[in-house]
This record gives sequence, structure tokens and C-alpha cells, in this order.
Amino acid sequence: MDRPQPLLDRNARAALPLGRQVLLYLDPFALFMDASRGTAALRRQALAHNRAMRWMLVPYLKRWVAIGAASLAGIAPAEAMASESTLSLVPAAAFAVGFCVAAAVATCIAAAYLLLGTPCGEE
Repeated sequence: MDRPQPLLDRNARAALPLGRQVLLYLDPFALFMDASRGTAALRRQALAHNRAMRWMLVPYLKRWVAIGAASLAGIAPAEAMASESTLSLVPAAAFAVGFCVAAAVATCIAAAYLLLGTPCGEE
């Protein structure tokens, strides 16, 4: 249950392969620790770390809302294009799935942000 400290350094992230950087750009929970495993002291330490890192969820929430908005905005033009050809229905479906995924991820991020801000579970 090591802290993901190397990922907090901008230079360390820049040295990562592009694929890993993209995953870090989209994964809001990569810098958080698992607070469900280990001894009680380790779980408390992980929860304290996660609460201290709670602020990092705001940029990810903005990012996923923007992805969802872009996907939603792309549905109508893709549907208009689909009226001319049935093969063009695939981009409309892809935009719709992208919007659903972005909405689900944004909801999870918002819930995590709110739950990390509550004092429940402290001893």
C-alpha cells in the first residue's frame, strides 16, 4: 500500500510512456491509496492521504464533464450524417456511449469528492 508519490512529480510523469500518461490523465483515482486493506493504522493513513488529495478530483471532474459535453454535442451531427448512410450510425452510437461513460465517471468522481469531505469513519 505504497503512496503513489512518484506520480505526483511532474517530471516523473513526463518520463512515463505516452500511453501511461493518457491513462493518468483520465484516471481520477490513480493518485489515491486503497483504504480498504491493511491494518487499522494503514487504513487510517490511506484515508488521511486520500482526504488530503481530494482537491485533485476537481480537475478530473471538469475534464470528464468536458468530455461528456463534447460527446453530447457530437451526437446530433453524427445522427444527421447517419440519415444519408446506415454505416454513419456507428459514430452517433460511439458519441452516445462516450457521453454515457463520461456521465458515469463524472458521477463517481463527484461522489468520491463529497464522501472524502465528510467526517464519517474518523475515530
